[in-house]
Amino acid sequence: MMESKLCRNCFAEYHSEESGSVCPVCGWDNAKPQVPEGLRYHTVLDARYVIGRAKSMNGEGITYAALDRTTKKVVEIREFFPLSLASRNAEDQTILPAGGKEAEFNSCLDDFVELSKNVSRLRELSVVNSVLDIFEENYTAYAVYEYVPSVTLRRSLENAGGTLSWNEVNRMFMPVLTALGLMNSLGISHLGVSPDTLRVTKEGGMLITGFAVNAVRRRGTLLIEELYPGCAAVEQYSSKAVCGEMSDVYALAATMFYALTGSLPKEAPERLNDQRLLISKEVLKNLPPFAVTAIANALQVKQETRTASFERFKAELSSAPSVVTEIEHTDAIRRLPPIDMDLPQNRGLPPAVWLIGSCVITLVALVIVASIWLGDRGMSFNDIQRLFQNSSAASEVITVPSMVNESYADWEKKIADGEYDFKLKVSTREFNGTVEEGNIISQSPFAGETIAAGDTVVVTVSKGSATRTLPEVKGTSFADLSEILSKNGFVPVKEDEFSDDIEPGYVIGYKDRKEGDSLDYGSTVTVIVSAGPEES
Repeated sequence: MMESKLCRNCFAEYHSEESGSVCPVCGWDNAKPQVPEGLRYHTVLDARYVIGRAKSMNGEGITYAALDRTTKKVVEIREFFPLSLASRNAEDQTILPAGGKEAEFNSCLDDFVELSKNVSRLRELSVVNSVLDIFEENYTAYAVYEYVPSVTLRRSLENAGGTLSWNEVNRMFMPVLTALGLMNSLGISHLGVSPDTLRVTKEGGMLITGFAVNAVRRRGTLLIEELYPGCAAVEQYSSKAVCGEMSDVYALAATMFYALTGSLPKEAPERLNDQRLLISKEVLKNLPPFAVTAIANALQVKQETRTASFERFKAELSSAPSVVTEIEHTDAIRRLPPIDMDLPQNRGLPPAVWLIGSCVITLVALVIVASIWLGDRGMSFNDIQRLFQNSSAASEVITVPSMVNESYADWEKKIADGEYDFKLKVSTREFNGTVEEGNIISQSPFAGETIAAGDTVVVTVSKGSATRTLPEVKGTSFADLSEILSKNGFVPVKEDEFSDDIEPGYVIGYKDRKEGDSLDYGSTVTVIVSAGPEES
């Protein structure tokens, strides 16, 4: 009788006597050794997950193919194992922080767990790779992701001839744009969107993968960086600049540019001196003018001139000027002027005819003028911008004040009262153990830099410590304690219990907890409340 084995990639059964070490289902060669840094094949985690091959590695850790023995489904497991801060014990496979790096390791581990929890809350978004489980073992943490059969957008484009039409890009990218906008509104920035982290499913839809802690997505941190050239925004090449929604806007626009043209922009630091994004006339003539404008705005190198939000980006891509004008305009964002969609007076022809005719004439004129001007070379978005010169007058210059460690609410009031002539935008809200909740952690531009009056200063605001202490309960009503717990980031749940000593409605204590316990922000806390004496 032939012995069956499990493939270390897809976990299908195969018989080595028939196919050797190559899986007949997925083609994986099971004779390949595990990566030296990885967990051993067939290691069982959490008494449930069987580890297969290591699929990818970066400065944060390792992603493995795995089999969930409970559901009998293939999953992907992400192990927090930063090689710059730790090593693996060869005997028991535990993760050991490097000497003197324990605090840094624990801080990054907390970030990994927090990110995994945040992604797990996005399970209703079909375009986001779902986190199914989070657990701790081997002195580190693991996140279990759903396995969805798919290929990278890069490979999908290679198989499709190298580029996609605007209609295909619009269909595939709009759900991703919407999801990224929602994620950033919840304080979750991806910072790694690229043709390698966006994947295409069998159904032709897109999937956002490749989540990692922010320290991996920027240069100059303790972790080994993983930046995607052409997609990483210029601020990610600094350890101090503010990264957030605008960084994700840049990355998504760069990936859309890649899908439309077959090439990525140059790396952002190189584009500081030359912002040209070359695009052939053949591609350009098949793109709607509003899409060209929107992508050019989103790919501005400097933050102060870039599209600031996915809401704005989506509105500009929709070709609906009435929608765009409803979004608050940020003067700091110098963009191409909107296409004039006003129809001429009806001179006996239906409006639809005037609309189609105007669009055709405008596009033809644009291509003819550009062709005469540029000859046979490719057209860049800078060339297009020169066709639409903006004649706005120079603005008054002001010096940016220092706002770090000060209350965001106070600064909002100062600006509303007219003390300062600039706008304030929150890029992210993140936990911080040293900056008080509601205060500003960082700002861009920095204090002392100059901006034009009416420009925008982007800030990161503290959510306070990621762990909170349970307050005292003696003599406190549930209504008062519930308010205190909610302000501290907990989710209070009431459980009644008869008591001869405590007045009805007042707190007896915590269930399975005690005063002074430290819990994660967002934890559910069950409060035992007196229902008065039991009736006899």
